[in-house]
Amino acid sequence: MLPQYIKRLQMVFDFANFSFPSWRLPTGFRYVSWQPSMLSAHADVKYRGFRNDSDARIFPTFRDYDRCVKLMESISASPSFLPEATLLIANGNEQELFEYVACIQGMRLSGEIGAIQNVAVLPDYRCRGIGRALVLGSLWGFQKNGIQRVTLEVTADNIPATKLYTHVGFKTFNVHFHQVIDE
Repeated sequence: MLPQYIKRLQMVFDFANFSFPSWRLPTGFRYVSWQPSMLSAHADVKYRGFRNDSDARIFPTFRDYDRCVKLMESISASPSFLPEATLLIANGNEQELFEYVACIQGMRLSGEIGAIQNVAVLPDYRCRGIGRALVLGSLWGFQKNGIQRVTLEVTADNIPATKLYTHVGFKTFNVHFHQVIDE
């Protein structure tokens, strides 16, 4: 059987000549800043957000909750980890039942370059502006830390995500292919 490949886009966002648009989360949603106690919540959203998507075909870690926990442990333990660009979004308030519905992690690659890791929005909450608010909230955290450019990777056939990133201001600078991994 011949190997299968999925097209991935590497994108970059440059803060030069950018001013933040006004944005807010939809009613009933709130940001939750990074705290080490949030590690399992990030892993859970990452797992539930990616486990049935094409990204899980090239990153088997997304197919298993325990592996998502280990991935989050690795990300948050890295000296490059940027807590201010790492967020959850919750649906509901702290006084009632709520659910974490989206997550994003930020890394500092070098002095002025950052990277977004794993933008995950649960399937039932997509196309509501949550992904846009999540990315803009993370970019705000990058900018507050002196980051000038932010990179990310996205699967090319994830049209809603590629449109979101382009609309926010990301531009494609490289295209490559990842092999599908069947485990």
